[in-house]
Amino acid sequence: MSANGVEFELNKVKLSDAISIIYSEIFKRPFMLSPELANDERLLTLRITKDINEREFIERYFSNMNIKIYDKNGVDYIAVYTQKPAVIQQETFIYTPKFRSVNYLSDILSSQVSGSFNSQGTISNSSHNFINGQINPNSASGNFSRSGDVLVYRGTKSDIKLVKQLLPEIDIVTDEILVTGYVVEVSTTRQDGNGLSFIANLFDSKLGIQVNSHFNETTGNLITFSSGSFNALAELFNKDSHFKVISSPQLRVKNGSSASFSVGSDVPVLGSTTYQDGKPIQSIEYRSSGVLFNISPEIRESTIDLTIQQQLSNFVKTETGINNSPTLIKRDVNTQVSIKDKEIILLGGLAETKNSDNSTSFTLLPFLKSKGNDDSRTDIVVILYVEKIKKN
Repeated sequence: MSANGVEFELNKVKLSDAISIIYSEIFKRPFMLSPELANDERLLTLRITKDINEREFIERYFSNMNIKIYDKNGVDYIAVYTQKPAVIQQETFIYTPKFRSVNYLSDILSSQVSGSFNSQGTISNSSHNFINGQINPNSASGNFSRSGDVLVYRGTKSDIKLVKQLLPEIDIVTDEILVTGYVVEVSTTRQDGNGLSFIANLFDSKLGIQVNSHFNETTGNLITFSSGSFNALAELFNKDSHFKVISSPQLRVKNGSSASFSVGSDVPVLGSTTYQDGKPIQSIEYRSSGVLFNISPEIRESTIDLTIQQQLSNFVKTETGINNSPTLIKRDVNTQVSIKDKEIILLGGLAETKNSDNSTSFTLLPFLKSKGNDDSRTDIVVILYVEKIKKN
């Protein structure tokens, strides 16, 4: 089988030639070479010394090249072989979520373990979850089922152990906030300034709340501050004739979700015109008007990021145009702000100006401003008190 104690060396010899030399000089026994290896262009470089087993050395060398030697009745058959991957034993783990959705839990766990969730697909590493910015259809994010109320995972024992360790940390109560708000119309004169500055001065004089230092009349339309009592502010709005409370919504909303509040009506307006058998058919559309309020929070440990949208709208008779549909007049505030728990937000920026001649202009359209000497204005100010809801 081998010639012990020989020294042998090959340097960049074609595989089929190297095998012939090895069997004539070292093994000295018959062999058969598979056809796919006869034309193999790989070059062998090796050196055998006297202190090693030549047969074991050559078999290990060939194994690294995916070549195996089979001994059959004194003849060596040399052929290509593909090593079968080791069979990994997998088990199934079923979990009923307590607070979070299957979708949420699967997304987090998919970057921590291999295996599959529910009945679709295989989870890959998070670095393979996206291709050119899009979800890879072969990754966990693209393939596992996001429906149902039970999390089903199939994987190795070690991965299941990790999943069990992570679940109590991520399947927790979703953070929520309670938003108490007032939408107030503030009537002021030129001497009073805009609605926000008027409220800031009033809070200072009536309630002793110092907020002026947080407000820049030329650049901002937002004030945030802390107060011991939000009810005292609400009482002030009800007693002072400068204020008219339009709505007072109270919304409870989960982290990452949105909540809406609306008071108003749906008004029919003329839509598009189509023709049937040569006759025009006028469609009717319904559009909402009134007080429309929407808020979306992102709740973190030390801050709350709020996306706020406030709209005040109403329909008036159309004085110009091509049909008799009413005209929608609206005032919008759409902003994002970061605040702390139990802080108060005053949000302005929706102002309407009237002069003694009763002409009207929106301050958002400066080229339409009137020049009356007895100007009055109304501002829509949104006051929000945001409080985290304690988890049970």
